[in-house]
Amino acid sequence: MRFTLFSLLPAIILIFASIHPALSQDLKAQSEEVKAKIQVLDKKLEGAENVDEYNALIEERKKLETELNELKDKINAGVQSDVRSKAKFNEGNGHFKAGRYREAVASYTESIRLDPNNAFTYYMLGFAQLKLKSSAEARSSFEKAVELNPNYAQAYLALGNLSSAEKNESEALEYYNKAIETDTTLSKAYSGIGNIHLRAKRYTQAEASYRKAVEIQDNLADAWINLGRALFSQKKSSEAISALEKGVSISPRSVSGFYHLAETYNGAGQPTKALEAAEKCLKLKRNYAAAWYEKGTALMNLGRKKEAIAAFEKAKEDRVWRERADYFIKKIQGKLQ
Repeated sequence: MRFTLFSLLPAIILIFASIHPALSQDLKAQSEEVKAKIQVLDKKLEGAENVDEYNALIEERKKLETELNELKDKINAGVQSDVRSKAKFNEGNGHFKAGRYREAVASYTESIRLDPNNAFTYYMLGFAQLKLKSSAEARSSFEKAVELNPNYAQAYLALGNLSSAEKNESEALEYYNKAIETDTTLSKAYSGIGNIHLRAKRYTQAEASYRKAVEIQDNLADAWINLGRALFSQKKSSEAISALEKGVSISPRSVSGFYHLAETYNGAGQPTKALEAAEKCLKLKRNYAAAWYEKGTALMNLGRKKEAIAAFEKAKEDRVWRERADYFIKKIQGKLQ
């Protein structure tokens, strides 16, 4: 089963929200409090009854002015850092879109140096690292994203996909469920859970997960295709065909989709349609042994023996299919006892 970790990557837009709004608001609130204290002091100064009281109030006011200026400096420094961090983030997006992933990593890293509190920058850094096949670094970046934002559903999904790709299924399920807890409409988390059940041959659970995924998002080609596989494994051929047809209509260049469709049509006793699906698959991937095997099966069931043998001979080029294909070649040739 194949899926892409990058399928959940949001469209990159060169607009960046305020990098640390909570910190900025806190500093501004502190400034307002100091200003209020200064106003109170000014009123006390007007009513000072003697020189000592007046001088004491003046000293207190100077301290508050110093505190206020320091807060203003922090706010201004934060604004400048924010601007530079935004610029580096947008620079990273440009590199990412152009396929310059090393440069993207460098730009996102610099953006993080300027503002270490933005979860989205870590999220994008993780995807750039994945493009460089640095999965350990990507995992660290996604983990930092959810540390900064415990409600970051997409980052949990990314971690689930990483764990699933590494066959750490219990961890993957934990992340997928966390993603769903955070966002119940995250269809790809349900699809990820379905992938785990499908690999483990828990077909009824896989079916339920994929159905939930496509109920939320009707255009998930992989979820439809894998739903078809789960249904076929439960001998629900007509439902499987409908799901697979839906999947390839969404993704007409899906090698896996057309292969499983050919397999399902053969299993349902519809060799003509199986042959059509196998040939579509082979147009997309000419040396795909599994599709040659299904084509051979369809031709054999249609009584086109010579063509079937030729297809099985192509399937035999792959050692995984060699024994099965050879069996049917011998069967067609009448060489089996």
